[in-house]
Order: sequence, then C-alpha cells, then structure tokens
Amino acid sequence: MADNDQERTEQATSRRREQSYQEGNFATSKEVSTLFMVAAGVIVLYFSGLWMFSGLADVMKKCFHLYRGELTVKELHTIFKDLSLSFLMIIAPALLIPIFGAISYVVQNGINFTAKPLAPDFKKINPLAGFKKIASMNSIAELVKSILKISVLTYVVFLAVKKEWLNMPVLIDMDVAASAAYIAKVSFAIMVKTVWVLVVIAAIDYAYQKWTFEKGLRMSKEEIKEEMKETEGDPIIKARIKSMQREMARKRMMADVPKADVVITNPTHIAVAIRYDREKGGAPIVVAKGAGFVAEKIRELARKSGVPVLENKPLARTLYKTVRIGMEIPADLYKAVAEVLAYVYRLRKRK
Repeated sequence: MADNDQERTEQATSRRREQSYQEGNFATSKEVSTLFMVAAGVIVLYFSGLWMFSGLADVMKKCFHLYRGELTVKELHTIFKDLSLSFLMIIAPALLIPIFGAISYVVQNGINFTAKPLAPDFKKINPLAGFKKIASMNSIAELVKSILKISVLTYVVFLAVKKEWLNMPVLIDMDVAASAAYIAKVSFAIMVKTVWVLVVIAAIDYAYQKWTFEKGLRMSKEEIKEEMKETEGDPIIKARIKSMQREMARKRMMADVPKADVVITNPTHIAVAIRYDREKGGAPIVVAKGAGFVAEKIRELARKSGVPVLENKPLARTLYKTVRIGMEIPADLYKAVAEVLAYVYRLRKRK
C-alpha cells in the first residue's frame, strides 16, 4: 500500500477529477459549514434578537391571560393554531440558519448536482470496513482536530467569562430586564469571539482537506497511460495508423509524379513536382514534394517517366516551405515558375 502511494506522483487529470465530482467526492471542510451557520446565528441574533425576545414575551403574556378561565375544545384549537403561527413567525429568521450550511458547500465546490452518493452501497455496512475506517489516520486526525477545537473554544469562553466575573454579583441587585440585557450582551460578545476562532479553524481545516483531497486524486504513470488508452486509444496503435496514413499519402503523391510537367530540385535535398493544366487554366499546382529520401524517389520516378528534372535552389526551397501538396503556387512565384515551364515546353518542342 505504501509503495502504491509513493508511485502516485502525477497530478490528477481532468477526467479523474470529473469522475470524482460525479461520485460526490469534493474537498469539503465541515468546519467551514460550522462557521457559516454560527456566523449566520450571530447575524440573526444581532438584527432580530430584540424582536424575537419581544415576540416571545408577548406570546407568554397571551398564554397566561388565556389560561385563567376554562376553555372549550374549539377554543383550545383556535388558541393553539394562533400561538403556533405566532411562534413560527418569531423563529422564522432562525430557520434560515441551516440554509447557510448549504451555501458553505456551494462556496467551497461550486454547484454540483449528483445522485450517486444517495445510491445504496452495501460496502458501507460491512463491519470490517467500518472498523478500518474508525481506526484510519483520517479518523484519528478528526479526533485530534475536534479535541483541539473544543479546547480552544473553551479557553476563549473562559477568558470572556473571567473578564466579566467581577460583575456577576451585581446581577443580584438588577431587575429582570437589566440582568437579561447584560447576559445577552456578554453572550453576544462570546459568540463574536467564537466566530473569529472558527474563521481560523475553518481556514486551516479547508487547506488541510484540500491538500488531502488533491493527494488522494494523484495518479501513477501507469494509471495515466491506461486512461489515455481508454480515451484516446492505444498510442502504439495510433502511431501505426498515422504511419499507414502517411504511407498511403506518399503513395498517392508518388502516383502523381509521372503526370507532372517538371520537377524542381535543390539539387539533392529537395524535390518539388509541378503540373500545369492548360485546359482548366489557373495557376500551376504542386503535385508532390519531399526532402531527403523522398526527394530522391521523386527524382528517380520523374526520370523513369520522362519528366524533366531542373535545378533551381531558391525556387525549390521556397516552394517546399510555402506551398502544400495539391495547392496552387502563390502569385509572387508566378514569374519564376512560368520561366521554368516555358523552358520545359521549349525542350519538348525541340524533341
């Protein structure tokens, strides 16, 4: 297992990442989700805490007022319905907090919809696999992380309470409203400090989860080769096909050499065969060209077929570099090619 992990030194391909996303595997940090929900709770309490407290107080007053006399079943039903609606309206802002948990996942990985994680997987209920998962390094790391997080948060809360410790006896002389306001103020300050601690924890944990995720996606060179075979085909077969295609193209090109009017050479390294069709008009066409061994074959085939072979180094180099097989020569070479063809036609008339 260790050797296999050492072999995975290559970055994951886009196909590997796409498959991981389809399976529902993302670099997701639970601490980021916790941060979003706690921060949302602090925001909700800041903007609607007083309104929620007043609403609950009104509901309690209404309950004490209604329960003084005897009530019928119909009246109880009406009261329960009204109180339930009132209570729902009061806690409505708090019901938005879980939505921020879902937003945290979108922030971390974007919008990715997949139903594969919902599919039944009987491997997950295997006791042996479950035990291995519990005893894995990730589980130990999560345990250590949870202990450290609880320790840090406990220490932060302790410092906040210690700072207000001397003010606690004063609460005895305060009325209910004042003591409640003081407790709410201290609690809100503790929650704000908790949020800042969670920001640091979430940043560290997300970086760790991202690193772990990328490490798990790494591939060995053999895996990359296998993937290339699956997506693009076997490289050996592809190379063989390209070789056969080049051979077929060369044979077609050689078949057009006897139909050429002239072969212009370098004289030994380059050969370009040109044909001019008087009936169609237009410009002369390069029907074959090559360098090295191919140029030698073109010259040899041209001599056997009676096609004139002329040496013109600048023209041969220019045609070889700028004109593809089957294409007409460019306008700036008309004069040079026309002189060569005129010379060839004069030779043919003499013969």
